[in-house]
Amino acid sequence: MRAITAGRLLVAGLLVGGLAMPAGAQTKVLGMNVEGEIEAGFRLFLDEPSERRSAKFEEYRDLPGERPFLEKLKLRFFRPDESYSAEFEGSKWGQEDQEFSLRAERLGRWQFGFEWDQIPHIFSTTGRSLATEERRGFFTLPTPRPGLPTHNEAPRIDEISTRWDTARMFLTLTPTPDLELKAEYMRINKDGDRPMGMPFGSPGGQFYEILEPIEQTIHDFRLRGTIAREQWQLQFGYVLSIFQNDLDRVIADNPSFAGASSARGQSALPPDNMAHTFTLGGGVNVPWWRTRVNSNLSYSLRLQNEDFLPHSLNPPAAVATNALALPQKGLNGNVQVFLFNLDVTSRPLRPLTLRAKYRLYNFTDWSDEITFPAHVINDQRTVVVENRRAGRWDYTTHNAELDARWRIVQPVALTLGAGWERWNRNVHREASETDELSGKAALDVTPFDWLLARVTYKPSFRRLDFYKTTAHAEHTVVDDPAAIVQGQFPFLRKFDEADRDRQRVDLTIQLTPTETFSITPVVGYRTDDYINSAYGLLDEVAWSAGMDIGWTPSERIAFTAGYMRELINRRQRSTDRNPQDFTDYVWVSDNIDTVDTVHASLEAALIPRVLDLTIGGSFSNAIGKVKTFNPIQPTSGTAANDLVAQAKDWPAFQDRLLRLEGALKYHFWKNWTASLKYIFESFDKDDWRTDLLNPFIPGATSIWMGNDIENYTAHIATFTVGYRF
Repeated sequence: MRAITAGRLLVAGLLVGGLAMPAGAQTKVLGMNVEGEIEAGFRLFLDEPSERRSAKFEEYRDLPGERPFLEKLKLRFFRPDESYSAEFEGSKWGQEDQEFSLRAERLGRWQFGFEWDQIPHIFSTTGRSLATEERRGFFTLPTPRPGLPTHNEAPRIDEISTRWDTARMFLTLTPTPDLELKAEYMRINKDGDRPMGMPFGSPGGQFYEILEPIEQTIHDFRLRGTIAREQWQLQFGYVLSIFQNDLDRVIADNPSFAGASSARGQSALPPDNMAHTFTLGGGVNVPWWRTRVNSNLSYSLRLQNEDFLPHSLNPPAAVATNALALPQKGLNGNVQVFLFNLDVTSRPLRPLTLRAKYRLYNFTDWSDEITFPAHVINDQRTVVVENRRAGRWDYTTHNAELDARWRIVQPVALTLGAGWERWNRNVHREASETDELSGKAALDVTPFDWLLARVTYKPSFRRLDFYKTTAHAEHTVVDDPAAIVQGQFPFLRKFDEADRDRQRVDLTIQLTPTETFSITPVVGYRTDDYINSAYGLLDEVAWSAGMDIGWTPSERIAFTAGYMRELINRRQRSTDRNPQDFTDYVWVSDNIDTVDTVHASLEAALIPRVLDLTIGGSFSNAIGKVKTFNPIQPTSGTAANDLVAQAKDWPAFQDRLLRLEGALKYHFWKNWTASLKYIFESFDKDDWRTDLLNPFIPGATSIWMGNDIENYTAHIATFTVGYRF
């Protein structure tokens, strides 16, 4: 029925557009000129991925087969002098990813617009679950609990997906040539499900993969005003953002429930919240040294006070204690963010350009610092009685840059600069203060109109004042030295706070030896050395190299091609939790990610203004490798422990995506076009973690859904007819 209705709409549109409007003259309706185009057709799968293999194929799109579809619709009404105009556009009507827009305008006075689009996201089509969703976000299992191997035969879930529906409306007023006022409202509705893990018991215990219900709405209202004069400009604005979640929690039965375990668990979902943001910015031309000053500042107030959930859903007898009484009803969340930017550009001499930039960002969390006298870990039956304080994560960053560009001679320009970045973190972070100094040297060479070369070198050096391993635990666990020390490895350094030396080089060349031929090689290289990190991330090397080519040998033929290779290699070191007992239980891992991408296309007018040909293709290959080795052969434990401690390489992960397409466009009569397109897509992967994943794994007490992205191959043929008037 849905396909029949869509087909009738498309046929009606083509008939109205193609037959009711004369092709040889300007079309008029109520004294307004009308122009537009419509293209619709039929899609046929010569080889369609099965439902189980369609998750990656339709991850962010909807491609229904064997039914009519709308490729494009555009209508524009306007007066001959363009003083008034209105425009309507749409595509993919009736599909999960449909979109359309409406605009109306009086030239130089006002503009109104409305837009709607839908974005689907398919996570999986291979999930299994024995749970029944009795009500939204409430998952129950049969009683008595089925044996864990039974989950491998659980019914399949049709599709795990979400969809974002976005509506946007705006009005722009220009009462005077130098004043513009704009109001905008956007509403995003999120609906669907996505996989999530529900833990039961202490960390390292069992968990159950279930569906997180998504019923969320975002309201975004913006006001903005701009005053633009010849020597100065000023802009001010206000943003109100509201997030609403129809559900506050998800509840699920524990599949591994036994007398000592928790029968049921709960996890909180994102709470309702709102934010107010005020902005002020502007720029001014200063007469001295041909100087331009730009600056802006913003202040945000973020509020959240959703009621706390109870510590546990399990029977009171199992977790009964007065210490579990909540100290207050809600968080009384209050986060304030301040941002300031200043940018000054000056040309004291014609060949010299100076630029200075400064940025201040301050994040302050004024939410209540609440102390909980006891807690239940993931709804297990044992109550942990200890005072724990909710942490706050304030920080401030300063960024400053200064550079000078000197045109030495007409084809050569040299830029030298320096930068500084400081992070000030509160008592919960291990490094309270870090400073990073950077340099910059760039050389631009344009000896000919057809040659442009630019090489940039940026070294930077980050240093910290002191690294305190137990910083977070000391301000979270109140009066419990044992808990503070437990699990804190003093030689580990978190990579965002550690000392680091970085070297970066980028090279870009643009060659256009003729008006019809261009070539653009690009090379980038970066190395990070965490010089004082004995454990954690030690170093990282990343480089990329590629080239784009464009060639138009005649007005009838255009060719493009390109290739890019990217590689990232991260080295990490880990050790046993008690290295003083097992000094040789050390592992070093090289994590190597490589991505190769190639593309090419050809556009040709086989018969000018009658028959066009388009051929294109792209291929990407991503490989991930983890190579692990022991710097010292493990010998300090038992024979069994030493064997387990020996490093082993992991199998590689690999993804490959190939897309080929070809299209013929035939222009017939005066305003009609018929198109025939063929598309081939192929995706395959090798991932030992999920290729053979079942909900239940022998020897484990956790249950997965068995989600996995399957390989697919698709052959698609489409035929469309378009009319332009």
